Amino acid sequence: MKRTALLFAALIPFFACKEKADTGAPAGTAVAGLKTPAKPPVEGKLVIVAELTDIAGQFPANELYNYAFIMKYKVLQVLQGSYAEPEILVGHYNPRIARNDIKDEQDSKVGGSLTSFQKGDIHYLVLNPLDGEWTGAVEDEYFNDKRPRWWALWADKAK
Repeated sequence: MKRTALLFAALIPFFACKEKADTGAPAGTAVAGLKTPAKPPVEGKLVIVAELTDIAGQFPANELYNYAFIMKYKVLQVLQGSYAEPEILVGHYNPRIARNDIKDEQDSKVGGSLTSFQKGDIHYLVLNPLDGEWTGAVEDEYFNDKRPRWWALWADKAK
């Protein structure tokens, strides 16, 4: 009897964390008063609300080359798809440029209204795996982190 109670008590945090990261709550009812679109503006494998927690390094100048810059987020809510980790690594195309101002070959592949990236901001993200979406240069300071990288198809500041 005691072993069962201990096992149950040990598993409660595991299930609580998984449930928090993958709530499956309907769109439009995201984290504490934040509003999200009822339907994602573009199709992606994963739609989340997440807090930008780390920007490792400096964004290179855009005149040098086009690149994806990997940033770390804390997952607050999964709106579509499945993701059970508490953090996620997301690549953003040329982050010095506002999403609406991208006017090159990525214009039709990257969208949203985000104008800058600041730690602590909450973002609504539509994501696909980075592999298959981006084949150019990647600025990634998380080389010891083996988690997969995601590509931001859409990025808005959550409201």
